[in-house]
Amino acid sequence: MPRFSLSGLNRRSLLGSTAALAATVGVGHGASPTHAQDANLAAHPLTGTWLAMANPPLPDAPQVAAPSLFGTDGTVLLMLPLTQVDRQGVVFNSAAVGTWEPDSDRRGHFTAVQVLSDSAGTFLGTTTIDGYPEVSEDGQTFVDDGSKVIVTIRDATGAIVNQIMPTGQPAGRPVTGMRMGVGVPGFPEETSTPGTPTA
Repeated sequence: MPRFSLSGLNRRSLLGSTAALAATVGVGHGASPTHAQDANLAAHPLTGTWLAMANPPLPDAPQVAAPSLFGTDGTVLLMLPLTQVDRQGVVFNSAAVGTWEPDSDRRGHFTAVQVLSDSAGTFLGTTTIDGYPEVSEDGQTFVDDGSKVIVTIRDATGAIVNQIMPTGQPAGRPVTGMRMGVGVPGFPEETSTPGTPTA
């Protein structure tokens, strides 16, 4: 969810049964690795549903809301805007889907892939995001300052056309997240607006 540009992408125009038996035996002799992972991730404070505020590709654009799910099975789902404006024009994005694991007691490491296409539906390539959100002590917010983030952009053939290594987020713009709850969507500094019922 760091700030990145697709301009490098746009510039490149050339560019069985044994397992079932093992699983059955494993059930009889304690928890399977999957169940152990589920229990381990369920206890990690990053597990759950968050509303992240992410940085778009253009540096002066406002941050965007990105509902994010970190599952107990190691699945991560990041719902970023379906379109973005790059220096070269409009690009259409899928959700970013991938996996995550604990990186420390309060920080996670996720790897998620987003599929890119143009307005005609032509597949342009993918963006892979490696992020490291760290949850606050109270478990209600997270911050990813970008110090470990890697963004890898691949063209339609899978060739890497740009890789943005850890450089930190733009000054004063870390990716942040607030834990979502019923009646609490997670927007920062929620306030009522004139004409909005407060009862």
